[in-house]
Amino acid sequence: MKKILLFLITLNTTASAQTLFSYGKHTVSRTEFLKAYTKNNSDSNNPKISYSDYLDLYARFRMKVQAAIDERLDTTQQQRAELQTFRDQLAENFLKEDAGMKLLTGEAVKRSLKDIHLTDIYVPLKPGPTADEIHAAEIKIKEAYNKLQSGEEFEKVAAQYNYADLGFITVFVLPYEIENIAYTTAAGKYSAPYQTSKGFHIFRPVGERKAFGKIRIAQILLTFPPGAGEQEKHYLAQRADSAYNALKAGADFADLALKLSNDNLSFQNGGQLPVFGIGQYDPAFEKAAFDIDSDGAISKPVETLFGYHILSRVQRIPVVEDINNKEWNASIKQRVEQSDRMKVAQLMLVQNIRRIIKKDAPAGAQDSDTATLRYYLDHLEKYSSAFGDQLQEFKEGNLLFTIMQKNIWDAASADSAALIKFFTDNKNKYWWENSADALIVTCQNKKEIEEIRSSVKVNFPVWKKWAESSNGLIQADSGRYELAQIPVVEKTNFIEGLITAPVANNQDSSMTFAYIIKLYKDRGPRKFEDAKGAVINDFQVHLENKWLSELKQKYPVKINTRVFKTLP
Repeated sequence: MKKILLFLITLNTTASAQTLFSYGKHTVSRTEFLKAYTKNNSDSNNPKISYSDYLDLYARFRMKVQAAIDERLDTTQQQRAELQTFRDQLAENFLKEDAGMKLLTGEAVKRSLKDIHLTDIYVPLKPGPTADEIHAAEIKIKEAYNKLQSGEEFEKVAAQYNYADLGFITVFVLPYEIENIAYTTAAGKYSAPYQTSKGFHIFRPVGERKAFGKIRIAQILLTFPPGAGEQEKHYLAQRADSAYNALKAGADFADLALKLSNDNLSFQNGGQLPVFGIGQYDPAFEKAAFDIDSDGAISKPVETLFGYHILSRVQRIPVVEDINNKEWNASIKQRVEQSDRMKVAQLMLVQNIRRIIKKDAPAGAQDSDTATLRYYLDHLEKYSSAFGDQLQEFKEGNLLFTIMQKNIWDAASADSAALIKFFTDNKNKYWWENSADALIVTCQNKKEIEEIRSSVKVNFPVWKKWAESSNGLIQADSGRYELAQIPVVEKTNFIEGLITAPVANNQDSSMTFAYIIKLYKDRGPRKFEDAKGAVINDFQVHLENKWLSELKQKYPVKINTRVFKTLP
């Protein structure tokens, strides 16, 4: 039984590696063909193409690309430059998808689900401190830490130094290293002394809650004048109370914001502020905002350093709780890329790369982070098959475009004599069905389109003025169209002078109408200029078919029917 199983595994492996077809001296394996087939038939909305039909298409593709290589188009300066540009962009994207980035993104997603209440004992440093001042501050924070270690209560020690209640924080609010302390230190425990540019700190989380998310608030702000004394503050407090009472009695918040608020950025917008999360504003302001329990409810006046605020909750935006939500993960990943976490990601990346290239990289490639990263990027296709596949796909696609442009598209447009001869030889293909000389107008605004329709009835040439002065918002053109090409409602009776009813476009909010100038009721032959677009398309197909016949002679295709039968 084991021998039979081993035979079947070996047979399957051998079949995967075998040549499925050849074109000239070049071969395509079963594995390569299936990879291409699977990628190009992954759309569930479209029926899958058969293996035989796809093999014919893929063989044509391979022959065209090989023709470009044989003509050395891959060695041109433009091809090399475009490939290098794409390679650099693709490599950067691969680095962003590195395991370190995934780890940091996953960590941030999980942390986004809860908020941490953080407190801080600190010894401040003034800007530009001397070495002695730094040393003295360090001694003081160690004193505080030793007292905590000896069993003194946090609040008692805090009273002897400087204390701050930072309120609730969440992911991305604080520098990454401090965030790590907040999320990895158990509630009620405290951190070792930590130095920042502003001083030395001992952080203590005192609790956590389910993440609140973000909020949109409207405010009425009564600001303190510069140097305001107690009497002025008392007067503003009374005004704030009066405004609050008026709101409770039914006054409109937006009206009062317009009349009373000193916040120049929001008073004309009903007092509305941009959406924000925790850790962005004054703790007292945030607490009042996040304590409002429902949309439309208002807070009592709250005092901050700026003045008195009356807040109304407009909208709460909860955190996405599904850690597998693709959109949420993508938004978190973007914030990771824009945060100080990237230094950590870079360090993790370089450490990971050193492990990957250790066996085959020269010693100099591991001397520094820059050298390690450079070597890895220069040899990325060796370490990532996905990167190599995408790079090869771009290279071949670019070569296909270049040789098609050279041999087909440009040739069809540039050789006017051959184009006219092709038209003459195939005149019977190019006919006008029932058609009309017509003006077709498209614009975004319903009111505007009605004005244009009315104007055209009175003065037809006015459409050019409308279109030229619209900055592209009105699209209009006149010419001969087959009736089937003119957008109209069903069962329209075409007559000369008809201005059709506006038709809404499915793609956007625009509308289109037509003005029928002259009708051609009989089928008739097209002139070359009328048929030029279709003639060019048909001539391109003619040139491509002729070229393919030449390629099949140069690269004869041979299918290995035995391997073909093993396709799943």
